[in-house]
Amino acid sequence: MLRAALLLLSLISLPAVAASGSWSDTQRGVTLQNRGVMMSSPPLAAADSAPVRQKSSATITTVSWKYELLGARPAGLQVQLCNSVNHCVGLDADSGVTKSFYGQTAISPMRFVYFVAGGGAMNTPLRVMGNQVIVNYR
Repeated sequence: MLRAALLLLSLISLPAVAASGSWSDTQRGVTLQNRGVMMSSPPLAAADSAPVRQKSSATITTVSWKYELLGARPAGLQVQLCNSVNHCVGLDADSGVTKSFYGQTAISPMRFVYFVAGGGAMNTPLRVMGNQVIVNYR
């Protein structure tokens, strides 16, 4: 009985493992010269030939992100990661993993949105060297 239950459990979980995957993209960063201005990165998206494009029902399980700043992190910096349906998540570090996009379509492009609180020109502009996401899906 136990052996039959284990066999059944392994057969049920195989399709979920076989149907999972990931895509990643890296894009150039942005330069923000003034406080109080929001700036969005270029879209990060799965390549046209990525397997996820053939599976319209694919949904996100986790998203890993990384952005790289040139120089010091300015006071008041706020960074969000957003998808094309305007679901945004505030990022509290230069890299990490989130489940906040869980269940949303895996072919949706992502964008980083940068904002430095305040007003006027910054002494040293915010220079983002690059943005990267890895989208895991099933």
